[in-house]
Amino acid sequence: MAEEYSSGGSEPVYGRSVEAVKDLPAEEFMRMPAAPARPDWMVTRFPVSMEEFQRLNEQADIPDQRSAGAAEADAVDAVEDGAGGDEPDLQAMQEVFDVPEGESESEPGLLAPIMPRSFEGIPQTAWMPPDNTIAAGPNNILVAVNTDLAGYSKFGNLQFRWANMTTLFNAVLPNNAAMFDPQVAYDHYENRWIVTMDARRESPEGSWIMVGVSQTGDPGGAYWVWALDATQDGSRPTDNWADYTQLGFDTQAIYLSQNQFRFGGGFQYTKLRILNKSELYSGGTGSNHFIHWWDFWNLRNPDNSMAFTVQPATHFRGLGGNPDAYLINALWPKGNTLTLWTLSNPLGYWTGSQPSLSRRSVNCRSYDLPPDAAQAGTTTRIATNDSRLLKAMYQFTGGALRLWTCHTSRHTWRGENAARSVVQWYEIDIPTHTVVQQNAYGRTGMYYYFPAIQTDIRRNAYVVFGRSSSTVFAQLRQTGRRLTEPPHLLQDSALVKAGEGSYTGGRWGDYFGICRDGGDNSVVWMYGEYADTGNTWGTWMCSTRFV
Repeated sequence: MAEEYSSGGSEPVYGRSVEAVKDLPAEEFMRMPAAPARPDWMVTRFPVSMEEFQRLNEQADIPDQRSAGAAEADAVDAVEDGAGGDEPDLQAMQEVFDVPEGESESEPGLLAPIMPRSFEGIPQTAWMPPDNTIAAGPNNILVAVNTDLAGYSKFGNLQFRWANMTTLFNAVLPNNAAMFDPQVAYDHYENRWIVTMDARRESPEGSWIMVGVSQTGDPGGAYWVWALDATQDGSRPTDNWADYTQLGFDTQAIYLSQNQFRFGGGFQYTKLRILNKSELYSGGTGSNHFIHWWDFWNLRNPDNSMAFTVQPATHFRGLGGNPDAYLINALWPKGNTLTLWTLSNPLGYWTGSQPSLSRRSVNCRSYDLPPDAAQAGTTTRIATNDSRLLKAMYQFTGGALRLWTCHTSRHTWRGENAARSVVQWYEIDIPTHTVVQQNAYGRTGMYYYFPAIQTDIRRNAYVVFGRSSSTVFAQLRQTGRRLTEPPHLLQDSALVKAGEGSYTGGRWGDYFGICRDGGDNSVVWMYGEYADTGNTWGTWMCSTRFV
């Protein structure tokens, strides 16, 4: 039975058509003006005060005796990443086997997916963190960081770069508003590209969700763009602004979730905004160029606690009908359940009825606020943020209706006297609302953080993440698992890009990007952050696949 949440629809919202300059030469890429610096009010936001978060964060290093022992409350013991190779490992580019410590050469260890393509992404801008996000179509790769958008060929050739996102959104961006938290996606159902950003202004106060959809299958071509008022719940005005907007979509709609904060105050609630894809993709000009939305707000977990960072799924399934859509969140800051949301009749507002939203607790392996990560060359820790879920994807193929998600959690390895941050991941069976496999993944002495997860058409899984330690600069790594392998296990990880120095310049993350290839559904693309030279961050992308 559906739970009752506050909800409502909007009045028509008008947008614009824009067409940006493309085919930017590589030498011009480096001469583009830097993005403006992050405003002073752009600080990490949690559902508690920063003072309370710091208090909790200081406790995250304390060994967790429950996870250090038998982990009796968890389904399976955590898996230790057996891979070494903190320098570039050319063997990881081929289908070869690694031999983890303790195994004989006659019993080859599991290996991460191969990486056919691997190349540098957007270099550091003035904003921290970069918030890496990626989309892959049949021929192009679209990536974004705070606050730049760039297009590449699948061989790493730069095709365009739109600095500061102003090239895309300037026609509708309110004066003096700063943009942040980019998200991009390739809609494989319609051969369209989706770009979203948050925008906020201090005086006069305002908050918007910037939305752009390509008018064709060309990511560097014309777009329809809108600035959606994020202070409104439906059509009701509030004093809230939107942070950390997350993007999902399916055959019918685009789903945007946001954490809502009071201007000058704290966390209020999480909100879900539904957009009708047919309205967005139809576009138009003048008075015909408008869209509507339907909002659900004040979302709460089944225990009546406030939901925080609800992740809408990217959906992979067949066409037709009026299927449900799915979202998921973790409790904050710790728990042993996840909240699975089912959105029924998503386009009800556009068909004379209303959508409905229901929730369900899913029992899972316990999780907790992760400790910040050590890195080589400095005592400054890399902020791993919190235990919010960082990615969600739904797949219906081979008779299995599954949702995959992951986050950073806390774990103490046997024999260690300090807690570490680890990757924790889940595969959930939708019809039974149960976790069919899950685990924590990391390595003694190492810190793992900001994972993102995806599957291919054959239900093989892929995970990208960051890793560092007191002797290892912050690097980018990847792993995965074949469908046919034993449950609860990820393969030994492979290095994507080695860290090249210490980083003390600010926040890390807040998320890495991963997506399925729009032209080959057996390929997955990854995009993440590493520590570059000169106390800067860099970004790197790669394609991965199982053979």
